[in-house]
Amino acid sequence: MRLKAPFPPTSYIEHNPKMYNTIKGLQEWEVLGARCSACGRVGWVNKEAVIARWGDQYLMNLRSRLRCDCGNRTDNIVLIGRLPR
Repeated sequence: MRLKAPFPPTSYIEHNPKMYNTIKGLQEWEVLGARCSACGRVGWVNKEAVIARWGDQYLMNLRSRLRCDCGNRTDNIVLIGRLPR
């Protein structure tokens, strides 16, 4: 299963630990992504593939697991996107 999401969301916000705890806590219309702290690239991932690979992680723990195309794994920002209705 590919880690990359099939298509990007229309809008997104930065992860707020008070609103979201784990991957399974996201709604089905919400997309999981990250912004690289080194190059600023935004990428979207398949939630089911992440769960299959690492289990139902706390979203804050994903910051160091997701690697950007530039090779960076540190201080990335977790994003929550919303698909159009």
